Amino acid sequence: MADYSQMCSFVMMRINAFLDHELDEKVADQMRVHLSECEECLNEVEIWTMIRTKVKEAHAPDPAPVSLLEKVTARIQALEQDSA
Repeated sequence: MADYSQMCSFVMMRINAFLDHELDEKVADQMRVHLSECEECLNEVEIWTMIRTKVKEAHAPDPAPVSLLEKVTARIQALEQDSA
C-alpha cells in the first residue's frame, strides 16, 4: 500500500470495522500507522467516532422510574422474608 491515496481509500472502507475491533491485528496496525500520518483520515475516524457515540446515546434506554425500583425492591424483600 505504497500509494497514499490507495491507503486512504483502504482506511475509509474499513473505518467501522476498525472502530468495532473487527480487523486482524496486521490490518489494524496498518491503519493505526496511516492514521498517525494522515490528518484527513484521522478526522474521518474522529467524525465516525462522534456519530457512533451520538447514536448510542440516542438509543440508550431510559432509567427505570424510582417508583418501579421501590416496588421491585419491596417485593424482593418480601419474598426473602417469606422464604426465611
